[in-house]
Amino acid sequence: MLRLAALLALTLPTAAFAQAAPAAAPAAAQVKVETLSAGVGGRPPEHSFVLINYKGMLTDGTVFDQADRVPMALDEVVPGFAQGIVQMERGGRYRLTIPPELGYGAEASGPIPANSTLIFEVDLIDFKTAAELQAMMAQMRAQAANPPAEPQQAK
Repeated sequence: MLRLAALLALTLPTAAFAQAAPAAAPAAAQVKVETLSAGVGGRPPEHSFVLINYKGMLTDGTVFDQADRVPMALDEVVPGFAQGIVQMERGGRYRLTIPPELGYGAEASGPIPANSTLIFEVDLIDFKTAAELQAMMAQMRAQAANPPAEPQQAK
């Protein structure tokens, strides 16, 4: 009897013995990053601070926000924006398409309706890690506490 089961297992299609496969999970939402002008200065790491120019739009072209030379902490923006920024290179210009799941989702936010796909045009001017910013701030505090001596003028 065991031999018959083994023989049937070898000769019958395996689907006859397999359970139905679970339905595939929907693909995770992803940010689309289009290069408008390539950068050359490296990519910002996660959790960094960036200096950018940006214009935020809805898919119909309505501009909901824009600014130049704005510093931003990547930990303080919608997930899709941060995910897109870390794929950019310093000095480049990019277009991000952020699906609702990685933007504001089912919540409206100011002029942005619920479940909106967001489009951003972004110039990545510069970036720094938290450690680099802390070192710069410490250096500035030290310089402020110990200003250079004023040169004495001859009389």
